[in-house]
Amino acid sequence: MAKRTSIPKKVKEVLREEVGFGCPVRDCGNPYLEYHHFDPPVHIKPHNDPQGMIALCAQHHKKADGHAYTDGQLHEFKKNRVHSKRVKGDLEWLRRDILSVVGGNLYYETPIPVQIDGHNLVAFSRDSDGFQRLSVNMLSLLPEERLIIDENSWENIGQPIDLRSPPQGKELEVKYHNDDFLSLRFLEVLTDEKLRSKYSIHDTSDFNFPITIVEINFSVGGTNIDFSDSGTQVMGMNLSSNIMVGCGVGFSIQTDIQWQQNPKWKLEQRYDVQENNVIKVAFGK
Repeated sequence: MAKRTSIPKKVKEVLREEVGFGCPVRDCGNPYLEYHHFDPPVHIKPHNDPQGMIALCAQHHKKADGHAYTDGQLHEFKKNRVHSKRVKGDLEWLRRDILSVVGGNLYYETPIPVQIDGHNLVAFSRDSDGFQRLSVNMLSLLPEERLIIDENSWENIGQPIDLRSPPQGKELEVKYHNDDFLSLRFLEVLTDEKLRSKYSIHDTSDFNFPITIVEINFSVGGTNIDFSDSGTQVMGMNLSSNIMVGCGVGFSIQTDIQWQQNPKWKLEQRYDVQENNVIKVAFGK
């Protein structure tokens, strides 16, 4: 049996929009989505036909793989437009301006809050409907798979020892055995008074309210790279209480560390196995 090709970006967009940008199972609404092939399953026929696929969060995707839902139920989830609109309404906080709080430093309307050696650890972009989409690329010293999210699509995860991603997507936390760690927490702040009180900011004249805050903490095991509530510690530097507004990139540094994460994922990006068993290899990569 031939292996299916990678899911095209357009198919992912169709499936995300179909469920209103949030997992449609039992009012979950989690906006970080994977893609489930069920009609038919890929072991019966390798395909990327959106008619036989559905976007689900990581937890409900695992349940679907375990046959927790019938094909009929999954088709019902796909066409429940009323439910999709409600979920989309619940995610309105993703339309607002973003204030990233990273290691005690604030980056307002900065699409790439953190960049290390050219890797965008956390980044945001807006879709055609104005919703913020999250991208994550975790770093590691180990040649193991680590979390990758591409515009709210789970692309890779590896074997974390702990993963939390509750409904509505306002929290995301992942930890690996070597202490590679990432935590995202989204908050809504309606007034400048609450923002000043929470983060001891004196001047909020550049901010438009209401805003969405994302608190980002992460560390890379075996290094001194640590972004926590107490401050930013990287390569002997300690930073805190800085504010940047409207920059393309917030914190950026070159370390010359030889990052080793995602060897399997990187390899799989180099080739596609077509249904006629012809292998297409991207040698240039």
